[in-house]
Amino acid sequence: MASPGSSADGRSAHWHLDRRRFLKLSGLAAAATAAGSLPLFHFREEAVASAATGARNPAKLGNWQDLYRQRWSWDHVAKGTHGWLNCRSACNFDLYVKDGIVVREEQTANYEASEPGVPDFNPRGCQKGACYTEVMYGPGRLSVPLKRVGPRGGGGWEQISWDDALAEIAEKLVTIAEKDGTDSIIHDLGPHFDQGPTTAGRVRFFGLAGATLSDDWAEIGDLNLGATLTFGLPHVGGGSDEWFLSDYLVVWMMNPAVTQIADAHFLFEAKYNGSELVVVDPQYSATAVHADQWVPIRPGTDAALALATARHIWETGRIDLDYVREQTDLPILVRLDTGRFLNEADLREGGEKALVYVWDPAAGAPVPAPGATGNVEQPRLDLGGLEPPIEGRFTVTLHDGSETAVVPVGSLLREHLEPWTFEETAKVTGLAVEQIEQFAEGFARAKRPMVLSSWGSNRFFHSDQMNRAKILCLSLKGAVGRKGSGYHSTGWIETGSLGIGDRTGLRGRLELFMNIDLGRLFDLAVERVRGRISAQRMMWEFAGEMGEELACLTNAASLNLGYQGIAEDLDREQAGLYPRPLTEYDREAREKGWMPRFPTKAARAWVTGGNNVLRRSNLPQRSLEHLWPGLDLVVDVNPKFTFTGMHADYLLPAAGYYEKRGIKYAVAYIPYLHYCDAAVPPVGDSKDEWEIFWRLAQEVQRVARERGTPVLDGCGKFPIDLSTIGDRFSFHGKFGPEDTREVTQYILDAASTTKGMTVESLEKTGVEKFKGAGGPSGQPQMFNEDWKGEGVLRGLTHFTEKKWPWPTRTGRQQFYIDHPWFLEAGEALPTHIESPKVGGDLPFQLISCHARWSIHSIWRDDPMMLRLQRGEPALYLNPRDAERVGVADGDWAEVENRIGQVFMRVKYSTMVRPGVAYYFHAWEPHQFPNHESYKFVTPGLMNPLHFAGKEGQLRWRFGVWEPGTQVQDTRVSIRPRDPDADDAIRASTGAGQEA
Repeated sequence: MASPGSSADGRSAHWHLDRRRFLKLSGLAAAATAAGSLPLFHFREEAVASAATGARNPAKLGNWQDLYRQRWSWDHVAKGTHGWLNCRSACNFDLYVKDGIVVREEQTANYEASEPGVPDFNPRGCQKGACYTEVMYGPGRLSVPLKRVGPRGGGGWEQISWDDALAEIAEKLVTIAEKDGTDSIIHDLGPHFDQGPTTAGRVRFFGLAGATLSDDWAEIGDLNLGATLTFGLPHVGGGSDEWFLSDYLVVWMMNPAVTQIADAHFLFEAKYNGSELVVVDPQYSATAVHADQWVPIRPGTDAALALATARHIWETGRIDLDYVREQTDLPILVRLDTGRFLNEADLREGGEKALVYVWDPAAGAPVPAPGATGNVEQPRLDLGGLEPPIEGRFTVTLHDGSETAVVPVGSLLREHLEPWTFEETAKVTGLAVEQIEQFAEGFARAKRPMVLSSWGSNRFFHSDQMNRAKILCLSLKGAVGRKGSGYHSTGWIETGSLGIGDRTGLRGRLELFMNIDLGRLFDLAVERVRGRISAQRMMWEFAGEMGEELACLTNAASLNLGYQGIAEDLDREQAGLYPRPLTEYDREAREKGWMPRFPTKAARAWVTGGNNVLRRSNLPQRSLEHLWPGLDLVVDVNPKFTFTGMHADYLLPAAGYYEKRGIKYAVAYIPYLHYCDAAVPPVGDSKDEWEIFWRLAQEVQRVARERGTPVLDGCGKFPIDLSTIGDRFSFHGKFGPEDTREVTQYILDAASTTKGMTVESLEKTGVEKFKGAGGPSGQPQMFNEDWKGEGVLRGLTHFTEKKWPWPTRTGRQQFYIDHPWFLEAGEALPTHIESPKVGGDLPFQLISCHARWSIHSIWRDDPMMLRLQRGEPALYLNPRDAERVGVADGDWAEVENRIGQVFMRVKYSTMVRPGVAYYFHAWEPHQFPNHESYKFVTPGLMNPLHFAGKEGQLRWRFGVWEPGTQVQDTRVSIRPRDPDADDAIRASTGAGQEA
């Protein structure tokens, strides 16, 4: 069989893949899958032709029983999971292998209950995981390295050997590094990653190369900045079995019945156990179907509902006053003349600005707040006999002899809540007064209220306000950090890593320390010895320092604002929302060093891995117009053909999920490590990423040595020696290109949570319960040092039970932000702000949601999943809205705003609230007419306040505090398609898909 890009005699040949041909080959490959043969010929044109026309000679079967027995026979069973998916659930699967092919995947049930009386985690899985082989052997699989022929996006490719591809890429990378600096090489980390050797390999390579590592947590809308503002941490929450223990379970901007199928049973079991299940969602979602209360709120008004609920809790005397005094900033004093917290520098010359105050009724004077930064006498939140008021007005004398009035945050908050009566809230939210009252009273009455608000809750321009207000309701009830209650935004468990040091073991750690600010480490250690900070807080601060000093880290939103060509769009769309244009806030933040923006000179290379940036980004047309032409190199490392890959220079085929070893990323919902075994060899000529980047590191080293490349400047932070990158990548020969088993064991040995786990054991079981929650570093922020694998995992007990201060400006859960930008904008307290009309004052709000049938774009072209839906992108409209605009069910519609126009088919759905145009995200642009998806009319706003820095929790940190993009505020008009557009639609969707 000839390979893609080759003739029958093996000579190199060019080939062209347009949409119509791709659909044709995809259909043939899908048919081959159904017939039981290995569908590797979706890029093998001669083979496709022969398969379509030639005779077949299958093995003879005696009867139907033989066929049945053949299906249920296999050579061996391996353990696996879908470790590289951006999926919060992790599920252990048995992989049945026959003749080197995974012929079936099947759920297992080897999880235990965390404690008596709580349901176990069985079964785990979903319809997507149960058919991953459809993707791995499906029509979109990339199986050989390809090099672009002709213009980017033109569809011309030729096959290239691995040796030639890596040699050419290495030459280009070294040239780019020498000319424009190592940070002009961008690696977009992407949301698809694991915590095993493959992800560690690519991160290690680009870290050692001094490349820009771009964090897309906030850019894709998954970072809970409201939680960061309040807790100093975005990633909070314990195991999903903790849901079972709540008596008032509020699913707020989340849809677990679709997005966490493996965990959703805990919701329904909690309901059967007597909990009240409430779903706050504009759409009648799959989770809302099961709810005791469905609250169909107007999109973007969630903060109003939460503020009314907080008011009701306070007015009816159901606040936990002791908790509020100890754990929140409500007793912290604020100056009425400046709006800033009263601090020690106000009261005495040379005082500490970070030290804030509460009022002591016994002394009749302000005293340092227990747990506040700088309070060396009372470093913990333990109040002793102090009972600071949360309301009142007092006069203090400043160090210059003048007097000023101060009030506790609680006084400001109480006054702020006063307008939010049920009646006023009904006018804003579109809810009935009775609905709001029922919701608020249930919350106030509950003993263990819990709010689930995960990654999808962060995609409105003012999502930070919405999430701050939700947390306020919980904190007034004393629910955060207590068992069976609190806030779940998705916690993480610590696992090991490779890092970017040169050596393993003690020598490697010592060498690493030599490259960081030892003065800061020494200061933290002294504070720890003196008992002023906890070991967990020391780890948290140190991890943040290391991230800034040892890598060229940036955030994807800042990078996009600087290089994508969207600044003018965003300044226009956000005009009047804040006192200054977005670009002015960005300029000030960069000048003051609040937010990094790498590359410093120019973007010259873009290497993807675990992502599909042109599918994911808002306004991808701007990237293609402004960013892409300046790139000298675009490489897509991926198991699949993607829209980004269509516009790349090189396609490097990565191994599929069942073809490489790995560790599924460790979210706290399921406190088990999930191991991915290499059940079968990689398809075709694909390779796992550890080998790809191991070999690329050797090639870069060879090129640098041949050229005599000098030591380069790594974004102004550290020297980069490309002539030794291959040696350093392999830990000076300790790990070879195929040593993923040994690398996995090294990672397991590197963390206390996995100490004692072995690859040998995991190959038999697939899962093992974590030994603890670990320390806080990057994403892991459990702050529960007492959990050792027994009982329900919960978070934040470090603060609520051990009384250590929160990592915020005040050392407490903080509801008042006194940063000048927040004061100027009127957003110091959680508040409701109307959703801006992005794209124009148009009748429909474009709302997205994660899909049941795919995780991002991975299954979007899978024939089996496509058969379970309409098989193409659809825009869901309420039937009354659709009839009003004259679009029939299944018709093409023009979806338009001042950004542009796209075409989508309309699907009638009574689950959709009137005035909303609803879609399930992650369709590839090339699945739309003209290769233009809804992203082409979605600018993705950036909240300028999220560029603020250098005060308390408002400081740039990877995956914690950074600007992002928000998409749910986009407005569009919808009308029947213009008949003149028929030809364009037919041409871009292919034969057989006429409108």
